[in-house]
Amino acid sequence: MKNSSSTQTQGFSVDKINPLYYLAIGMVTMALTHMTFSIEVMAWVSSVPFLIYLSHTQGWKSRLTFFLALVLAWSFVVTKIISDPIPLVLVFLYSIPISLFHLPGYLVWSKFKNQKFALFLFPVIMVIMEWIQYTFTPLASWGVVAYTMHDNVSLTQTVSLFGMAGLSFLIYWVNVSIANIIIKRKISIPTFQLPLFVLLLFIFFGSIRYDMSKANGIDTVTVAAVGTDSEASGLPLPTKERTEQTRTALFKRTRTAAEGGAKIISWNEAAIFIMPEDEKEWINSIKELASELNITLVASYVSPISQSPLRYENKYQFIDSSGNITLTYLKHQPVPGEPAVQGKSPLKVTDVKGTKVGAAICYDYDFPYLAKGYGELGADMVILPSSDWRGIDPVHTEMAAFRAVEQGHSVLRSTRFGLSAAITPYGEMVSQMSSFDDNDKIMYSQLPTKGVITLFSVIQDSFVYLCIGFLLSFMAIASQSKNKSNPTTKDD
Repeated sequence: MKNSSSTQTQGFSVDKINPLYYLAIGMVTMALTHMTFSIEVMAWVSSVPFLIYLSHTQGWKSRLTFFLALVLAWSFVVTKIISDPIPLVLVFLYSIPISLFHLPGYLVWSKFKNQKFALFLFPVIMVIMEWIQYTFTPLASWGVVAYTMHDNVSLTQTVSLFGMAGLSFLIYWVNVSIANIIIKRKISIPTFQLPLFVLLLFIFFGSIRYDMSKANGIDTVTVAAVGTDSEASGLPLPTKERTEQTRTALFKRTRTAAEGGAKIISWNEAAIFIMPEDEKEWINSIKELASELNITLVASYVSPISQSPLRYENKYQFIDSSGNITLTYLKHQPVPGEPAVQGKSPLKVTDVKGTKVGAAICYDYDFPYLAKGYGELGADMVILPSSDWRGIDPVHTEMAAFRAVEQGHSVLRSTRFGLSAAITPYGEMVSQMSSFDDNDKIMYSQLPTKGVITLFSVIQDSFVYLCIGFLLSFMAIASQSKNKSNPTTKDD
Protein backbone atom coordinates (compact mmCIF):
# COMPACT_ATOMS: atom_id res chain seq x y z
CA MET A 1 0.00 0.00 0.00
CA LYS A 2 1.37 3.42 -1.00
CA ASN A 3 2.18 5.98 1.69
CA SER A 4 -0.18 8.98 1.46
CA SER A 5 2.68 11.45 2.05
CA SER A 6 4.57 10.38 -1.05
CA THR A 7 3.90 9.56 -4.70
CA GLN A 8 5.71 6.76 -6.54
CA THR A 9 7.30 7.92 -9.81
CA GLN A 10 7.96 5.81 -12.89
CA GLY A 11 11.03 5.79 -15.12
CA PHE A 12 14.31 4.12 -15.85
CA SER A 13 16.51 2.89 -13.04
CA VAL A 14 19.56 4.98 -12.23
CA ASP A 15 21.22 1.77 -11.00
CA LYS A 16 21.82 0.66 -14.59
CA ILE A 17 24.00 3.68 -15.43
CA ASN A 18 27.74 3.57 -14.82
CA PRO A 19 28.37 5.82 -11.78
CA LEU A 20 31.33 7.41 -13.53
CA TYR A 21 28.91 8.99 -15.99
CA TYR A 22 27.39 10.90 -13.09
CA LEU A 23 30.80 12.28 -12.19
CA ALA A 24 31.32 13.42 -15.77
CA ILE A 25 27.89 15.07 -15.89
CA GLY A 26 28.52 16.66 -12.50
CA MET A 27 31.77 18.22 -13.69
CA VAL A 28 29.94 19.73 -16.65
CA THR A 29 27.02 21.09 -14.62
CA MET A 30 29.36 22.54 -11.99
CA ALA A 31 31.53 24.19 -14.65
CA LEU A 32 28.45 25.77 -16.23
CA THR A 33 27.12 27.07 -12.92
CA HIS A 34 29.68 29.39 -11.34
CA MET A 35 31.49 32.63 -12.14
CA THR A 36 31.75 33.85 -15.75
CA PHE A 37 29.92 32.31 -18.72
CA SER A 38 27.46 30.71 -16.34
CA ILE A 39 23.91 29.46 -16.84
CA GLU A 40 21.77 30.48 -13.88
CA VAL A 41 19.31 27.59 -14.00
CA MET A 42 22.14 25.05 -13.75
CA ALA A 43 22.68 26.05 -10.12
CA TRP A 44 19.49 24.23 -9.13
CA VAL A 45 20.80 20.88 -10.46
CA SER A 46 24.59 21.26 -10.46
CA SER A 47 25.15 19.01 -7.42
CA VAL A 48 22.57 16.38 -8.37
CA PRO A 49 24.89 14.12 -10.44
CA PHE A 50 27.51 14.13 -7.69
CA LEU A 51 24.93 13.19 -5.06
CA ILE A 52 23.62 10.33 -7.21
CA TYR A 53 27.18 9.06 -7.70
CA LEU A 54 27.81 9.03 -3.95
CA SER A 55 24.55 7.21 -3.28
CA HIS A 56 25.51 4.39 -5.66
CA THR A 57 29.13 3.92 -4.62
CA GLN A 58 31.02 3.25 -1.44
CA GLY A 59 34.55 2.78 -0.20
CA TRP A 60 37.57 5.02 -0.02
CA LYS A 61 38.46 4.59 -3.70
CA SER A 62 35.10 5.95 -4.84
CA ARG A 63 35.40 8.87 -2.41
CA LEU A 64 38.90 9.67 -3.63
CA THR A 65 37.65 9.52 -7.21
CA PHE A 66 34.84 11.85 -6.28
CA PHE A 67 37.21 14.35 -4.68
CA LEU A 68 39.43 14.36 -7.77
CA ALA A 69 36.35 14.96 -9.94
CA LEU A 70 35.29 17.79 -7.65
CA VAL A 71 38.72 19.41 -7.91
CA LEU A 72 38.64 19.03 -11.68
CA ALA A 73 35.18 20.58 -11.85
CA TRP A 74 36.24 23.59 -9.80
CA SER A 75 39.42 23.85 -11.84
CA PHE A 76 37.24 24.26 -14.93
CA VAL A 77 35.25 26.92 -13.08
CA VAL A 78 38.32 28.90 -11.99
CA THR A 79 39.95 28.55 -15.41
CA LYS A 80 37.08 30.60 -16.82
CA ILE A 81 38.23 33.65 -14.86
CA ILE A 82 41.94 33.32 -15.68
CA SER A 83 43.17 35.86 -18.20
CA ASP A 84 46.23 38.10 -18.53
CA PRO A 85 47.98 39.06 -16.32
CA ILE A 86 46.80 36.31 -13.95
CA PRO A 87 48.98 33.14 -14.03
CA LEU A 88 47.34 29.79 -14.71
CA VAL A 89 48.74 28.34 -11.46
CA LEU A 90 46.13 30.41 -9.62
CA VAL A 91 43.57 27.84 -10.78
CA PHE A 92 44.70 25.24 -8.25
CA LEU A 93 45.26 27.79 -5.49
CA TYR A 94 41.50 28.31 -5.55
CA SER A 95 39.99 25.09 -6.96
CA ILE A 96 41.61 22.73 -4.42
CA PRO A 97 40.69 24.74 -1.28
CA ILE A 98 37.14 25.38 -2.53
CA SER A 99 36.75 21.65 -3.24
CA LEU A 100 37.98 20.85 0.26
CA PHE A 101 35.39 23.19 1.74
CA HIS A 102 32.61 21.57 -0.28
CA LEU A 103 33.72 17.98 0.30
CA PRO A 104 32.30 17.54 3.85
CA GLY A 105 28.77 18.38 2.72
CA TYR A 106 28.80 15.58 0.17
CA LEU A 107 30.56 12.96 2.29
CA VAL A 108 28.55 13.49 5.48
CA TRP A 109 25.29 13.43 3.52
CA SER A 110 26.27 10.18 1.79
CA LYS A 111 26.99 8.57 5.16
CA PHE A 112 23.75 9.58 6.88
CA LYS A 113 21.41 10.00 3.86
CA ASN A 114 18.95 7.35 5.04
CA GLN A 115 18.38 8.81 8.49
CA LYS A 116 15.50 11.06 9.46
CA PHE A 117 15.98 14.72 8.50
CA ALA A 118 19.13 13.81 6.53
CA LEU A 119 17.64 15.69 3.58
CA PHE A 120 18.61 18.95 5.29
CA LEU A 121 22.09 17.73 6.18
CA PHE A 122 23.55 18.58 2.78
CA PRO A 123 22.36 22.22 2.57
CA VAL A 124 23.17 22.80 6.25
CA ILE A 125 26.78 21.65 5.95
CA MET A 126 27.32 23.41 2.63
CA VAL A 127 26.08 26.69 4.10
CA ILE A 128 28.30 26.29 7.17
CA MET A 129 31.37 25.53 5.05
CA GLU A 130 30.70 28.51 2.76
CA TRP A 131 30.40 30.73 5.83
CA ILE A 132 33.68 29.42 7.27
CA GLN A 133 35.38 30.07 3.93
CA TYR A 134 34.30 33.70 3.53
CA THR A 135 34.59 34.55 7.21
CA PHE A 136 37.89 32.97 8.21
CA THR A 137 39.97 32.38 5.06
CA PRO A 138 41.54 34.60 2.37
CA LEU A 139 39.50 32.81 -0.30
CA ALA A 140 36.64 35.21 0.49
CA SER A 141 33.23 34.31 -0.94
CA TRP A 142 34.35 33.00 -4.33
CA GLY A 143 32.38 29.89 -5.22
CA VAL A 144 29.38 30.65 -2.99
CA VAL A 145 26.37 29.26 -4.80
CA ALA A 146 24.12 32.24 -3.94
CA TYR A 147 26.14 34.34 -6.42
CA THR A 148 24.77 32.24 -9.28
CA MET A 149 21.54 34.22 -8.93
CA HIS A 150 23.22 37.57 -9.65
CA ASP A 151 21.02 38.16 -12.69
CA ASN A 152 17.80 37.33 -10.83
CA VAL A 153 16.73 40.56 -9.14
CA SER A 154 13.89 38.89 -7.23
CA LEU A 155 16.00 36.15 -5.64
CA THR A 156 18.84 38.59 -4.96
CA GLN A 157 16.50 40.52 -2.66
CA THR A 158 16.32 37.52 -0.34
CA VAL A 159 19.87 38.10 0.91
CA SER A 160 18.41 41.11 2.74
CA LEU A 161 16.70 38.54 5.00
CA PHE A 162 19.28 35.87 5.85
CA GLY A 163 22.34 36.90 3.83
CA MET A 164 23.86 34.61 1.24
CA ALA A 165 23.37 31.66 3.60
CA GLY A 166 19.60 31.70 3.16
CA LEU A 167 19.73 31.71 -0.63
CA SER A 168 22.52 29.13 -0.74
CA PHE A 169 20.52 26.88 1.58
CA LEU A 170 17.53 26.96 -0.77
CA ILE A 171 19.64 26.15 -3.83
CA TYR A 172 21.37 23.23 -2.11
CA TRP A 173 18.03 22.03 -0.71
CA VAL A 174 16.56 21.90 -4.22
CA ASN A 175 19.62 19.99 -5.45
CA VAL A 176 19.46 17.31 -2.78
CA SER A 177 15.67 17.06 -3.16
CA ILE A 178 15.97 16.37 -6.88
CA ALA A 179 18.68 13.81 -6.17
CA ASN A 180 16.47 12.09 -3.57
CA ILE A 181 13.54 11.95 -5.97
CA ILE A 182 15.72 10.34 -8.64
CA ILE A 183 17.41 7.92 -6.23
CA LYS A 184 14.35 6.82 -4.27
CA ARG A 185 11.89 7.31 -7.13
CA LYS A 186 9.31 8.96 -4.95
CA ILE A 187 8.12 12.47 -4.27
CA SER A 188 7.49 13.70 -0.73
CA ILE A 189 6.58 16.98 0.93
CA PRO A 190 10.18 17.79 2.03
CA THR A 191 11.57 17.00 -1.43
CA PHE A 192 8.94 18.72 -3.58
CA GLN A 193 6.10 20.75 -2.11
CA LEU A 194 8.10 22.42 0.67
CA PRO A 195 11.16 23.59 -1.32
CA LEU A 196 8.89 24.69 -4.17
CA PHE A 197 6.77 26.71 -1.72
CA VAL A 198 9.86 28.37 -0.22
CA LEU A 199 11.22 29.17 -3.68
CA LEU A 200 7.94 30.77 -4.74
CA LEU A 201 7.79 32.65 -1.42
CA PHE A 202 11.30 34.00 -2.00
CA ILE A 203 10.42 35.09 -5.53
CA PHE A 204 7.21 36.74 -4.32
CA PHE A 205 9.03 38.56 -1.52
CA GLY A 206 11.84 39.70 -3.80
CA SER A 207 9.51 40.94 -6.51
CA ILE A 208 7.39 42.93 -4.07
CA ARG A 209 10.45 44.36 -2.28
CA TYR A 210 12.07 45.47 -5.50
CA ASP A 211 8.87 46.97 -6.93
CA MET A 212 8.11 48.81 -3.69
CA SER A 213 11.56 50.42 -3.84
CA LYS A 214 10.31 52.23 -6.94
CA ALA A 215 7.00 53.30 -5.43
CA ASN A 216 8.18 56.49 -3.72
CA GLY A 217 10.49 59.30 -4.65
CA ILE A 218 13.80 59.52 -2.80
CA ASP A 219 16.54 62.09 -2.28
CA THR A 220 19.62 61.39 -4.36
CA VAL A 221 23.17 62.66 -4.71
CA THR A 222 25.22 62.86 -7.90
CA VAL A 223 28.26 60.60 -7.79
CA ALA A 224 30.95 59.80 -10.31
CA ALA A 225 33.53 57.10 -10.95
CA VAL A 226 36.67 58.49 -12.57
CA GLY A 227 38.94 56.08 -14.43
CA THR A 228 42.70 56.08 -14.74
CA ASP A 229 45.08 55.67 -17.66
CA SER A 230 47.52 53.72 -15.49
CA GLU A 231 48.05 50.09 -16.44
CA ALA A 232 50.80 49.48 -13.90
CA SER A 233 50.29 46.44 -11.69
CA GLY A 234 53.80 45.75 -10.44
CA LEU A 235 57.36 45.93 -11.61
CA PRO A 236 58.70 47.78 -13.44
CA LEU A 237 57.25 50.86 -11.78
CA PRO A 238 56.00 53.62 -14.08
CA THR A 239 58.42 56.40 -14.96
CA LYS A 240 58.03 59.90 -13.56
CA GLU A 241 56.89 61.10 -16.98
CA ARG A 242 54.22 58.42 -17.14
CA THR A 243 53.11 59.14 -13.58
CA GLU A 244 52.75 62.83 -14.39
CA GLN A 245 50.64 62.00 -17.46
CA THR A 246 48.39 59.80 -15.32
CA ARG A 247 48.10 62.53 -12.69
CA THR A 248 47.18 65.16 -15.27
CA ALA A 249 44.45 62.95 -16.75
CA LEU A 250 43.04 62.07 -13.31
CA PHE A 251 42.84 65.70 -12.24
CA LYS A 252 41.30 66.75 -15.56
CA ARG A 253 38.59 64.07 -15.40
CA THR A 254 37.91 64.86 -11.76
CA ARG A 255 37.37 68.51 -12.66
CA THR A 256 35.07 67.49 -15.51
CA ALA A 257 33.06 65.23 -13.19
CA ALA A 258 32.70 68.04 -10.64
CA GLU A 259 31.59 70.45 -13.36
CA GLY A 260 29.03 67.82 -14.36
CA GLY A 261 27.51 68.03 -10.89
CA ALA A 262 29.19 65.14 -9.08
CA LYS A 263 29.49 65.74 -5.33
CA ILE A 264 31.14 62.42 -4.46
CA ILE A 265 33.92 61.18 -6.76
CA SER A 266 35.91 57.97 -6.60
CA TRP A 267 39.01 56.97 -8.53
CA ASN A 268 39.88 53.39 -9.45
CA GLU A 269 42.00 51.22 -7.20
CA ALA A 270 45.72 51.81 -7.94
CA ALA A 271 44.77 54.85 -10.00
CA ILE A 272 48.38 56.05 -9.82
CA PHE A 273 51.74 54.98 -8.34
CA ILE A 274 53.22 57.55 -5.94
CA MET A 275 56.74 57.13 -4.62
CA PRO A 276 57.13 57.58 -0.82
CA GLU A 277 59.33 60.66 -1.20
CA ASP A 278 56.62 62.31 -3.31
CA GLU A 279 53.64 61.32 -1.18
CA LYS A 280 53.49 64.40 1.05
CA GLU A 281 53.37 66.74 -1.92
CA TRP A 282 50.88 64.42 -3.62
CA ILE A 283 48.52 64.44 -0.64
CA ASN A 284 48.59 68.23 -0.51
CA SER A 285 47.66 68.39 -4.18
CA ILE A 286 44.62 66.12 -3.86
CA LYS A 287 43.47 67.97 -0.73
CA GLU A 288 43.62 71.23 -2.67
CA LEU A 289 41.75 69.61 -5.56
CA ALA A 290 38.87 68.44 -3.36
CA SER A 291 38.64 71.81 -1.62
CA GLU A 292 38.75 73.76 -4.87
CA LEU A 293 36.03 71.66 -6.49
CA ASN A 294 33.96 71.39 -3.29
CA ILE A 295 33.70 67.61 -3.62
CA THR A 296 34.18 64.53 -1.49
CA LEU A 297 37.05 62.62 -3.10
CA VAL A 298 38.15 59.04 -2.56
CA ALA A 299 41.63 59.13 -4.08
CA SER A 300 43.00 55.61 -4.38
CA TYR A 301 46.65 54.99 -5.21
CA VAL A 302 49.62 52.73 -4.59
CA SER A 303 52.81 53.74 -2.78
CA PRO A 304 55.73 51.27 -3.10
CA ILE A 305 57.76 50.80 0.07
CA SER A 306 60.29 48.36 -1.44
CA GLN A 307 61.11 46.98 -4.88
CA SER A 308 63.19 43.94 -4.01
CA PRO A 309 60.94 42.25 -3.14
CA LEU A 310 58.07 44.42 -4.32
CA ARG A 311 56.01 45.62 -1.38
CA TYR A 312 53.52 48.47 -1.40
CA GLU A 313 50.67 50.23 0.35
CA ASN A 314 47.40 49.91 -1.54
CA LYS A 315 45.44 52.78 -0.06
CA TYR A 316 43.04 55.66 -0.44
CA GLN A 317 42.71 59.10 1.08
CA PHE A 318 39.12 60.01 1.96
CA ILE A 319 39.00 63.79 1.57
CA ASP A 320 35.97 65.96 2.39
CA SER A 321 34.85 69.05 0.52
CA SER A 322 36.92 71.27 2.82
CA GLY A 323 40.10 69.48 1.86
CA ASN A 324 40.42 67.57 5.13
CA ILE A 325 41.48 63.92 5.20
CA THR A 326 38.89 62.04 7.22
CA LEU A 327 40.43 58.61 6.73
CA THR A 328 43.59 57.05 5.35
CA TYR A 329 42.75 53.44 4.58
CA LEU A 330 44.98 50.54 3.56
CA LYS A 331 43.35 47.59 1.83
CA HIS A 332 42.15 45.28 4.60
CA GLN A 333 42.04 42.09 2.52
CA PRO A 334 44.78 41.95 -0.10
CA VAL A 335 44.24 39.28 -2.74
CA PRO A 336 46.30 36.14 -1.93
CA GLY A 337 49.72 36.78 -3.40
CA GLU A 338 49.27 40.56 -3.62
CA PRO A 339 52.37 42.21 -2.07
CA ALA A 340 50.31 44.80 -0.21
CA VAL A 341 50.59 45.84 3.43
CA GLN A 342 47.39 44.71 5.14
CA GLY A 343 45.34 47.50 6.67
CA LYS A 344 44.16 47.18 10.25
CA SER A 345 42.54 50.55 10.91
CA PRO A 346 38.95 50.60 12.22
CA LEU A 347 36.22 51.29 9.68
CA LYS A 348 34.80 54.79 9.65
CA VAL A 349 31.97 56.66 7.99
CA THR A 350 31.99 60.35 7.12
CA ASP A 351 28.92 62.55 7.08
CA VAL A 352 28.53 64.11 3.63
CA LYS A 353 25.60 66.53 3.91
CA GLY A 354 23.52 64.02 5.86
CA THR A 355 24.70 60.91 4.03
CA LYS A 356 26.97 58.55 5.95
CA VAL A 357 29.68 57.44 3.54
CA GLY A 358 32.35 54.77 4.02
CA ALA A 359 34.83 53.17 1.67
CA ALA A 360 36.75 49.93 1.12
CA ILE A 361 38.98 48.60 -1.66
CA CYS A 362 37.99 45.96 -4.22
CA TYR A 363 38.61 42.47 -2.73
CA ASP A 364 37.57 43.80 0.69
CA TYR A 365 33.94 43.59 -0.39
CA ASP A 366 34.17 39.90 -1.23
CA PHE A 367 34.06 39.45 2.56
CA PRO A 368 30.56 39.96 4.01
CA TYR A 369 32.03 40.67 7.47
CA LEU A 370 33.55 43.92 6.22
CA ALA A 371 30.25 45.11 4.76
CA LYS A 372 28.65 44.19 8.10
CA GLY A 373 31.09 46.56 9.76
CA TYR A 374 29.78 49.41 7.65
CA GLY A 375 26.23 48.25 8.30
CA GLU A 376 26.85 48.53 12.03
CA LEU A 377 28.14 52.08 11.47
CA GLY A 378 24.91 52.95 9.68
CA ALA A 379 26.54 53.61 6.31
CA ASP A 380 24.19 54.88 3.61
CA MET A 381 26.80 54.50 0.88
CA VAL A 382 30.12 52.71 0.47
CA ILE A 383 32.69 53.76 -2.11
CA LEU A 384 34.67 50.89 -3.60
CA PRO A 385 37.77 51.73 -5.66
CA SER A 386 38.54 48.51 -7.53
CA SER A 387 40.83 46.90 -10.07
CA ASP A 388 39.87 43.70 -11.87
CA TRP A 389 40.98 41.81 -14.96
CA ARG A 390 39.10 40.67 -18.03
CA GLY A 391 38.33 37.20 -16.68
CA ILE A 392 36.31 38.43 -13.67
CA ASP A 393 34.49 41.16 -15.56
CA PRO A 394 31.62 41.74 -14.83
CA VAL A 395 31.03 39.02 -12.21
CA HIS A 396 33.18 40.75 -9.58
CA THR A 397 31.07 43.89 -9.73
CA GLU A 398 27.91 41.77 -9.59
CA MET A 399 29.20 40.16 -6.40
CA ALA A 400 29.51 43.62 -4.81
CA ALA A 401 25.78 44.12 -5.39
CA PHE A 402 25.10 41.38 -2.82
CA ARG A 403 26.84 43.46 -0.14
CA ALA A 404 24.56 46.37 -1.02
CA VAL A 405 21.42 44.26 -0.63
CA GLU A 406 22.64 42.55 2.56
CA GLN A 407 23.37 45.77 4.44
CA GLY A 408 20.95 48.13 2.69
CA HIS A 409 23.49 50.68 1.48
CA SER A 410 24.44 51.94 -1.95
CA VAL A 411 27.78 51.02 -3.51
CA LEU A 412 29.82 53.10 -5.95
CA ARG A 413 32.33 50.73 -7.53
CA SER A 414 34.96 52.54 -9.58
CA THR A 415 36.84 49.86 -11.48
CA ARG A 416 40.07 49.67 -13.45
CA PHE A 417 40.16 46.79 -15.99
CA GLY A 418 36.51 46.02 -15.37
CA LEU A 419 32.97 47.26 -14.83
CA SER A 420 32.28 50.39 -12.82
CA ALA A 421 28.77 50.56 -11.41
CA ALA A 422 26.53 52.61 -9.17
CA ILE A 423 24.47 50.13 -7.15
CA THR A 424 21.37 50.92 -5.09
CA PRO A 425 20.54 49.23 -1.75
CA TYR A 426 18.35 46.87 -3.80
CA GLY A 427 21.22 45.64 -5.96
CA GLU A 428 20.14 47.59 -9.02
CA MET A 429 22.97 48.90 -11.19
CA VAL A 430 21.56 52.28 -12.13
CA SER A 431 24.72 53.19 -14.03
CA GLN A 432 27.50 51.12 -15.58
CA MET A 433 30.72 51.81 -17.47
CA SER A 434 33.24 49.28 -18.76
CA SER A 435 36.89 50.27 -18.86
CA PHE A 436 37.20 48.10 -21.96
CA ASP A 437 34.78 50.30 -23.90
CA ASP A 438 35.80 53.43 -25.78
CA ASN A 439 34.62 56.17 -23.39
CA ASP A 440 35.80 59.24 -21.49
CA LYS A 441 36.39 57.21 -18.28
CA ILE A 442 33.80 59.20 -16.32
CA MET A 443 30.62 57.52 -15.08
CA TYR A 444 27.90 59.69 -13.54
CA SER A 445 24.98 58.43 -11.50
CA GLN A 446 22.35 59.34 -8.94
CA LEU A 447 22.38 57.27 -5.76
CA PRO A 448 20.05 57.49 -2.74
CA THR A 449 21.28 59.70 0.08
CA LYS A 450 19.90 57.20 2.61
CA GLY A 451 20.22 53.47 2.99
CA VAL A 452 17.53 51.04 4.15
CA ILE A 453 17.33 48.74 7.16
CA THR A 454 17.46 45.04 6.32
CA LEU A 455 16.65 42.03 8.48
CA PHE A 456 20.12 40.62 7.80
CA SER A 457 21.82 43.77 9.09
CA VAL A 458 19.99 43.15 12.37
CA ILE A 459 20.20 39.36 12.81
CA GLN A 460 23.49 39.02 10.89
CA ASP A 461 24.65 35.36 10.81
CA SER A 462 21.81 33.97 12.93
CA PHE A 463 20.70 31.67 10.10
CA VAL A 464 24.18 30.13 9.96
CA TYR A 465 24.11 29.62 13.72
CA LEU A 466 20.78 27.82 13.34
CA CYS A 467 22.40 25.56 10.77
CA ILE A 468 25.24 24.83 13.19
CA GLY A 469 22.68 24.02 15.88
CA PHE A 470 20.85 21.65 13.53
CA LEU A 471 24.10 19.87 12.60
CA LEU A 472 25.13 19.39 16.24
CA SER A 473 21.66 18.10 17.14
CA PHE A 474 21.58 15.76 14.17
CA MET A 475 24.98 14.29 14.96
CA ALA A 476 24.09 13.86 18.63
CA ILE A 477 20.87 12.01 17.76
CA ALA A 478 22.69 9.91 15.15
CA SER A 479 25.33 8.98 17.71
CA GLN A 480 22.68 7.95 20.26
CA SER A 481 20.87 5.87 17.65
CA LYS A 482 24.09 4.10 16.75
CA ASN A 483 24.82 3.31 20.39
CA LYS A 484 21.31 1.91 20.89
CA SER A 485 21.58 -0.29 17.81
CA ASN A 486 24.98 -1.61 18.94
CA PRO A 487 24.67 -2.16 22.72
CA THR A 488 27.74 -3.30 24.57
CA THR A 489 27.54 -6.45 26.65
CA LYS A 490 28.87 -6.75 30.15
CA ASP A 491 30.20 -9.86 31.89
CA ASP A 492 28.48 -10.95 35.12
